[in-house]
Amino acid sequence: METPLRWRELFQEGRGRLTIGILLVEFLVAVEALVIIAIMPAIRLELGGLEFYGLVFAGFSLAALVLSPIAGRAADRQGPAQPFLWFGALFMIGTILCGLAPSMPLLALARVIQGAGAGGAYTVALAAVTRVYPESGRARVLALLAGAWIVPGLLGPSYGALVASTLGWRWAFFSIIPLALVAMALAWPVLRALPAAGPASKLSVRWPLQLAAGVGALISGLSLLTWLSLPLVAGGAWLTWSALGHILPAGSLRARPGPPAAVTTIFMLILAFIGADYFIPLMLTGVRGRSLAEASAVITLGTVSWSVGNWWQSRAVLRTSSVALVRLGGAILTIAIVGIIATLAGAPLAISYLAWFAAGVGMGIAYPTAYLVIMRGADAAEAGSAVSSEQVAERLALALGGGLGGVCVALALALHASLATGLAGAFGLALLAGLASIALAPRLTMPRPAAVATPPDIPPSTR
Repeated sequence: METPLRWRELFQEGRGRLTIGILLVEFLVAVEALVIIAIMPAIRLELGGLEFYGLVFAGFSLAALVLSPIAGRAADRQGPAQPFLWFGALFMIGTILCGLAPSMPLLALARVIQGAGAGGAYTVALAAVTRVYPESGRARVLALLAGAWIVPGLLGPSYGALVASTLGWRWAFFSIIPLALVAMALAWPVLRALPAAGPASKLSVRWPLQLAAGVGALISGLSLLTWLSLPLVAGGAWLTWSALGHILPAGSLRARPGPPAAVTTIFMLILAFIGADYFIPLMLTGVRGRSLAEASAVITLGTVSWSVGNWWQSRAVLRTSSVALVRLGGAILTIAIVGIIATLAGAPLAISYLAWFAAGVGMGIAYPTAYLVIMRGADAAEAGSAVSSEQVAERLALALGGGLGGVCVALALALHASLATGLAGAFGLALLAGLASIALAPRLTMPRPAAVATPPDIPPSTR
């Protein structure tokens, strides 16, 4: 058994700069995701353009979806340093343009640039984790990354609202530029020491673009209840499925044992969690009559407890099989969704707090375990491709989690049924995804390689 890497060793032997740099990248991702939600009402009041409101979010996500597989393969082919620099610069340019945007359409366009840079830089940084840290160290890095969401989860929305009401919403974008520069300055010397891994698998830009078009059509079809819905959903599903066959590892769409099944498992876990998480505030405010602050507290519990579960998993993964951990985490998540459904049906509100705290713990156990299976199965030449496949699965689940639940609510309203009926459909889909993650757990087994490559030595000059 591999000797566990102690927490302090993540910041020693030349890894310290990279660890802090990647933590800052994760922190920036969390701040961006949570602050933009808080400042969008202020942006709408100044810029107008309510019809472009959704595109501000969708454009970022679709751009990140396109660039993740491209960035992963670029990191394999060229080494991580140059792609990280270019995508980091693209993120900062997009962020500055967001802060300068004179209209909502131009803000949506700037968010596409920002999302492309964020998706690319984040994928390259995670690919470096696979190459620099031994297996026990990867588990603890993932735990640290989960912990990077705690402060933004607790203070991010309040920070965004405060900045928007004092300095103005534009400074919510400008204020993250210094952190981005520090993250790049810390990680760059270590990434520069990592050579190209070798010739990466070729990927035509057609497939990421087709994937974005397919997901966009699919979400649009699910959001519209008109005669256009059926052709949009059918065409979007076909485009998405066809593109995924070229982007994801072979066998992912069939959940072949090993890393392909881990990719599918991550998709199901995120779909289950997000499919409930997005609609819990609506359930608590629209059905149970609670305040938005109370609903936000439930969501915050899930964010914080994810870190708690991830911390425990980083220790347990060294002595417990991946199958057992994913099965345990998936079961906790599924039971938690049952608790949310019970709250919808009239159970005491305390159950929703307990359930979503448990849901975060379950995700903190299952999600990083499946991620480590993907990392373990990647050889040095394919680290970027492997990480990018996880990013694609995750971003696809984030998009569909809201889209599928939204169509349940929209159908209920169109049929003059109650909001509770629509939410029951959304939570039911999340429950099915949770059950699917448990069913997939036995397929995460894979033969261990005869020899594990030692992470490359990092020159003293980068420490």
